[in-house]
Amino acid sequence: MTALELNLVPALCAAFDDGSLQLHYQPEVDLRNGSVPGMEAFLRWQHPERGLLCPSQFMPVAAAAGLAEQVGNWVLRTAVAEARTWHEMASGTMIRPPRLWVNISADQLTRPDFPVEVERLAHDRALPPGALGLEFTEQTLGLAHIGIPQLLARLRSLGPAVGVDGFGTWYASLSTLDVLPLDMVKIDGRFLRAMQRDLEGEAVLASIIALAHRRRMIVTAEGVDSTVTASRLAAMNCDRGAGRLFCPPVPTDDARMIALGRGRPQRSRQRSRSAPAGATATVPMRTAATAG
Repeated sequence: MTALELNLVPALCAAFDDGSLQLHYQPEVDLRNGSVPGMEAFLRWQHPERGLLCPSQFMPVAAAAGLAEQVGNWVLRTAVAEARTWHEMASGTMIRPPRLWVNISADQLTRPDFPVEVERLAHDRALPPGALGLEFTEQTLGLAHIGIPQLLARLRSLGPAVGVDGFGTWYASLSTLDVLPLDMVKIDGRFLRAMQRDLEGEAVLASIIALAHRRRMIVTAEGVDSTVTASRLAAMNCDRGAGRLFCPPVPTDDARMIALGRGRPQRSRQRSRSAPAGATATVPMRTAATAG
């Protein structure tokens, strides 16, 4: 690490306790009815001098300093606690909060005690079955040990859903859908860009959606940035979309508004109306009636 990067380590160590580590949350919108059946957690760090940082700006430092596992554990614990909060806030209403998806690293997945930790967290927080979703990149699944299908099945038996994130970025993409017990497939944005370029790209995307549906998996397209793209995805029977068209990742208070069915935060709508035409058009989001 450079001297500049080394300077981040003390602040990152303190961030676990001082509140500067945060999760932001991005809605996944049902392309048929505008509801929000799921949200994804994204890690952020509010650095005292550099402002809000994304993982790519500090996780290499965390890994070099031996803090990556601690960060991953913090993210999982915080996501479980937040999912429980949504359900507590919705108690006594007809609202079923969205499923909260959290990304799990290869190091976490391959720890022998990881399923035990998931079970303990879910039990301690009295988390309802299906309230949490664990998602893994294809690379994580591809590099994991040979017993990964059995491991994912065990995790599902503990209550969380299981999904693959950024589908299409790893060499074993199609086999992933055949051999793994998955509830959700999140298609990488590169497929949306290919769809926009030519009919061949659209045909590839349509075939992936059809294959996932045959395996009874929900399909979410990531990086949806225009109403035209959303309409074409809906015509191909893609289930959900996420991206700046609908809403960027938002802080906890705004995410709770969405989770309780109060729609998109007003300031996000204002930001969309001031953006270039077609780039971030507003799509209404309705009460999350079913988790997925």
